[in-house]
Amino acid sequence: MKQKNDDLRDAHSKIIKANHGMRIPLNTLLAVLAEQPAPRFYISPFTAWLYLTKHRNPKNKLTQEMIEDLQENLARLKRENPDASNIWLYEKVVKQPAKSFYMSPHRIKEIIFHYTGRTSK
Repeated sequence: MKQKNDDLRDAHSKIIKANHGMRIPLNTLLAVLAEQPAPRFYISPFTAWLYLTKHRNPKNKLTQEMIEDLQENLARLKRENPDASNIWLYEKVVKQPAKSFYMSPHRIKEIIFHYTGRTSK
């Protein structure tokens, strides 16, 4: 969890710096952050295994997108490493870059405001 929050804060800082300190509407900033690529998936190998083998019905669109991304990465890893064990594959797949943070703008807002020490209304 700490690594995810740190990575999200880093992405936040990069967006602010890339805009040279210009004001960005909060909703726009949160939407941009929600779509930023993430350095990894922030779930355990066991959770990835559950999602991909037990076909848990995702409760929201973000979870469904994460599962599809995991499936694509796992299939690629299996093609590249046909003799690899499942344990190795699942440990490797969660450390692969993810297409996004798979978080809602609301959750991102909670993390960023907690980080900056500001309160939101």
